[in-house]
Amino acid sequence: MFDLHIQDDDGVARLHLNAPQRLNALRLEHWAALAALADNLAADDHVTAVVISGAGDRAFCAGGDITEFSDIRMGAAAAQAYNAEVDRALVALAAIPVPTIARIHQACFGGGSMIALSCDLRFAAPAARFCIPPAKMGFAYNALPLDRLRQLVGPGHALDLVYTARTIDAAEAVRIGLVSDVADDLDGFINQRLSAILEHAPLSHRAHKRVLNEAPEPGSQAECAITDHLYDSQDYQEAVAAFTERRRPTFKGQ
Repeated sequence: MFDLHIQDDDGVARLHLNAPQRLNALRLEHWAALAALADNLAADDHVTAVVISGAGDRAFCAGGDITEFSDIRMGAAAAQAYNAEVDRALVALAAIPVPTIARIHQACFGGGSMIALSCDLRFAAPAARFCIPPAKMGFAYNALPLDRLRQLVGPGHALDLVYTARTIDAAEAVRIGLVSDVADDLDGFINQRLSAILEHAPLSHRAHKRVLNEAPEPGSQAECAITDHLYDSQDYQEAVAAFTERRRPTFKGQ
């Protein structure tokens, strides 16, 4: 289901959902595997960024594999056990401390949208389509993915998407903030953004991600715990020296 490649030269990890015959839909065991993969990426200091993509020409990810729902997701107890695995994967993805990007070339439905929303940035091709479909099937998402949706698009757009369960195109998705940008040359665009990200200090990226996600109170000890150590880092000293010497700094994440 998953192909993972970490590039030796720049540390970019590329995680590929590889089940095109079922539109990269995830079964229960795949959600658990995704959580484990995300945990491993989070613990790998060599990783500088993560790009998640889907195989085939029809979908980034169609979400959960509905064909197994009648066996393992019927009744409240079974559903909550299933949802707990999904939530664990989404939390693990969001907790990866380096920049994460969802590469969305086609359909991004249901749980696939939740995977994309767990990434920091979502870049889409013009052909991409998005849908939040639980109302079509008579169930509701847990608070975790809906909260992320609300944060990105606001409560009005979030309610519109979940009430209507309609499919929207990439242009509308970028207009409401569901995706970060749309590009005809999706791979070229993502590579340009990755180059811009990797040019700068990795410790800064990690700190900024934590500050934005955790929202510590300004001036608090929690805020200082995230940011203060950067001023003692080798990268900060290198940046100051490079500015004085009128050259580009070389960051090592130290």
